[in-house]
Amino acid sequence: MVGWGTAASFSASGPRPASTAWQQFRDWSRKLDSDPLAFGSFPFDPAAPGRLVVPAVTIVRTAQGRRSEIICAPQTDLLAIIEAGRQSTLMRDPAAPRLREVDCADARRSWTSAVSATTTVLADRTAGIEKVVLSRAVDVVADRPLDELRIARWLGEHHRDCWTFSHEGLIGATPELLVEVSEAIFRCRILAGTRTPAWEGELLDDPKERHEHELSVDSVTARLEEAGLNDPHLDGPFLLRLPNVTHLATDITASLDPAVSSAHITDVLFPTAAICGTPRSAAFEQIRRVESIDRGRFSGPVGWTATDGSGQWGLALRCAQLSPDSRAARIFAGAGILASSEPDNEWHETQAKMAPMRQALHHG
Repeated sequence: MVGWGTAASFSASGPRPASTAWQQFRDWSRKLDSDPLAFGSFPFDPAAPGRLVVPAVTIVRTAQGRRSEIICAPQTDLLAIIEAGRQSTLMRDPAAPRLREVDCADARRSWTSAVSATTTVLADRTAGIEKVVLSRAVDVVADRPLDELRIARWLGEHHRDCWTFSHEGLIGATPELLVEVSEAIFRCRILAGTRTPAWEGELLDDPKERHEHELSVDSVTARLEEAGLNDPHLDGPFLLRLPNVTHLATDITASLDPAVSSAHITDVLFPTAAICGTPRSAAFEQIRRVESIDRGRFSGPVGWTATDGSGQWGLALRCAQLSPDSRAARIFAGAGILASSEPDNEWHETQAKMAPMRQALHHG
């Protein structure tokens, strides 16, 4: 799916932000003769607003080899949009950008402090917290505006087992599918437990990694009934091999009532233990206490939805947020922290997770 321009947008924050924005989108669409799609992204912190955007023009291809469908919003000048896109393409600089990472001398020390403080809390059984997911970021500056299309194309070509996304400057290729709803079937993919490919043989037998994965799976299965999902089937854990890391993964499928929307399920399941921790509220508070960055939309839901409630929402991982002028990018990565976690090991895990975006930006 690719969209240009903005026909309408719907913003929401607080409780159930995806559902609130989707209901606004559905109400707006009732006056139309077509069935539009909306692209969206929401922050990790629900207090900050997220947005659904209906493109002026959307091109959809449901499978390789099938014909593409063009959806135009009312009063859209399709030829003018195509010409604007053509001119934009002609103006792109063919030379690879020169990138410079902004050095932050305290980054490693801040990370070690946050992980150590968190493992202390996790070791205290009276605190009742089992897992906390911490994140960090690296800032990159380019000598010219970065090209989102080129970055997305490179990610799509080199990370085919992931879902590539680009929405309002947030761009990445996530291996984690939070919600997919199509023809009354729900599907998701849960990841937790990570090794570099050279050490992937340890994953299935490592107690720490298996426990971290089980917590993430449990955080989803415990809310399936609330989300309106029935007869769940779990497949996993299995090894999901990506170019830079290998994960423990579990796929879940379930049936649902046609009245249940992908936005509703997203609100119920988010945030999972894979990107927040468990219990949810206590882990979130620990993140607020020790994390030194504003995540923005990193690890939040990103995807698309239709007026009938179908849709596909990933977690915004393996991603970067471009600046408004596209001359800078902030690369994010996180790691699940348990009581036995070592700061150095978790630092190297985040380094490995940042590798795809570091490589992709060089092709922008």
